Amino acid sequence: MYVATSRILLISDVGDTLVQDALRAAVHETTVVPDLASALEAAAGGLSVEVVVLDLAGTADDLVEASQAIRAAEPLVGLPILCVSQTDDVEDRILLLEAGVDDVIARPFDSRELDARAEALALRFHRSRDLSQSTNAGVTIRDGSPRRIIAVYSPKGGVGTTTVAVNVATWLAGQLPGAVAILDLDFQFGQVSTHLNIETRMTMAELVRDEAALRDPGLFSAALDRHGSGLMVLGAPATPDVVAGVTTEALTTLLATASAAFQIVVVDAGSVLDARSETVLTHATDIVVVVTPEFPALKAVHALGEILNLSTGELGETAYVLNEIFARGLLRISHIEEALGTKIALTIPYDAFAFLKSVNEGVPLVSGSPKSPAADQLRRLAARVAGLPTTAREPVERRSKGLAGLFSRG
Repeated sequence: MYVATSRILLISDVGDTLVQDALRAAVHETTVVPDLASALEAAAGGLSVEVVVLDLAGTADDLVEASQAIRAAEPLVGLPILCVSQTDDVEDRILLLEAGVDDVIARPFDSRELDARAEALALRFHRSRDLSQSTNAGVTIRDGSPRRIIAVYSPKGGVGTTTVAVNVATWLAGQLPGAVAILDLDFQFGQVSTHLNIETRMTMAELVRDEAALRDPGLFSAALDRHGSGLMVLGAPATPDVVAGVTTEALTTLLATASAAFQIVVVDAGSVLDARSETVLTHATDIVVVVTPEFPALKAVHALGEILNLSTGELGETAYVLNEIFARGLLRISHIEEALGTKIALTIPYDAFAFLKSVNEGVPLVSGSPKSPAADQLRRLAARVAGLPTTAREPVERRSKGLAGLFSRG
């Protein structure tokens, strides 16, 4: 007598039983149906499923359409999806990952690899389900969006983007164990690893040269380093001169793979405006713009706005955060909001000692000084941009704007 390892719903119309045979040989309890309608009927009838495997004879577009239908179907909406592609075409695999498919394997496949990928998705599903039932982290995503790419950016350096990104990511990692990663895309000597006091094995520049890790969610995840908080970390290159290989195309693929591997991806996007940072902003679901109460920072915002006025790309939800880096405010918040043409979503209060201690020790405020007012605001920010429940009194003003209007007055 055997015990099934995972319960799988296989939707297959290819005319062979290769996938079915491989799954059943690996002792997965596999229910096979010929089309989406039959899958929905089985799920509505009480079929218990942990993973959906799509093995369709059509094109990648057909798989995307079927995956989207599964995501929209109430009985199957929260299940991970493994697609079996008919070809090993890279563009097809990227298309599927960008569409929200959890993993892709191409024919011809190794039965052991198919088993491993299916089991990994089942394990991730169990972790997510157990997490949602846990009293320690009743933190289901509030707006129903299962995945987030949160970009933390500023058009001026030295305003605290890395501090904000690291604290947001660290707190979220505690709420969603194993589901959060931070990527350091500040190519001018990025400091995420320093803020976390961690040495990274593989940097951004090295990872994009590894085609397998760049495109495979499982290998991508394995390439990252684990912080003590559970946060997975991809560090910036050691020197700026090695980032030439990080093209916008490679960065687009990396973001898609990261989003397939993790529920929430936090990106320290730095303060340099170039094609790479614009790619990050375009692909982010949520953007945190860090500003400080000083004229140079506001001037940088205006200068960036002029440059971006020619762009037509769409941005995700945008929240402006005021970082009070001075003991006494130089500008009133009303003046800052007038200059930016939008409301400040949240203010991080001045606390020179707590921030200095945090950076010197490599311990984020939310862990090292959790009772400080600054840590409290950073937790509120993390919850809000990730769509988690929050007790904050004032709602964040989050606007979906075009790239041209990110820093405009209107």
